Amino acid sequence: MCLSPPWSTFSSCASERRSAGRPARRAPGVALAVAVLLIARDAAAAPTAMTKPLLLVTLRDAQGERDVEAHDLRFVYFKTTYRQTRAPREEIPGGQRTEVIGDREECRCIRLPDWSKIKMKRIRAIEITHGPSDRVAIVRVTRGDGHVNEYRASALYGGDGLYPPFFSATIDGAHREFPLILVGNAGVEWPDESLVRIFWTTKAPPPKTKRPAH
Repeated sequence: MCLSPPWSTFSSCASERRSAGRPARRAPGVALAVAVLLIARDAAAAPTAMTKPLLLVTLRDAQGERDVEAHDLRFVYFKTTYRQTRAPREEIPGGQRTEVIGDREECRCIRLPDWSKIKMKRIRAIEITHGPSDRVAIVRVTRGDGHVNEYRASALYGGDGLYPPFFSATIDGAHREFPLILVGNAGVEWPDESLVRIFWTTKAPPPKTKRPAH
């Protein structure tokens, strides 16, 4: 019942009757506070749901293979430029000397001759194979969606030039470089410890085993 004082208007009583029986509306500030709490809860739970992948590499030597964690993986290639300089004619008949310059570049990708690239974040694994007598390695790339491509290292950017590409990484705190093409005379051999696999995983590498002393 609306018991209005004599000085109140009829409209105020009608408004009170219309609101009777309705649940009380929640203040906008309360709804906003609840939303903020829910967002904060989801944000706090997000890091535990996502695990940052580890970069592992497989190295092979005369004693077998070992998996180790690596950092700062790069595909290293060179931009080749040619510079003409003057030279004494008694040394060079034309009076000009051609100087070949290789400018080193690094990429978190695999660079192809047409300047396109496969980004590392889209790759699941890279396998590198070569026989003892081979001078050019085969690079097999498996992407995150399972698509696989194989390339001769000579078909990668700069692989047909004077400065062939290679992979570099930090392993056990030391900077390492792994060739994909042998350069030099016929007696040049692959390193004693070769890079045969690069892969991204959430599993930690197995514990290191001590090698027998020689």
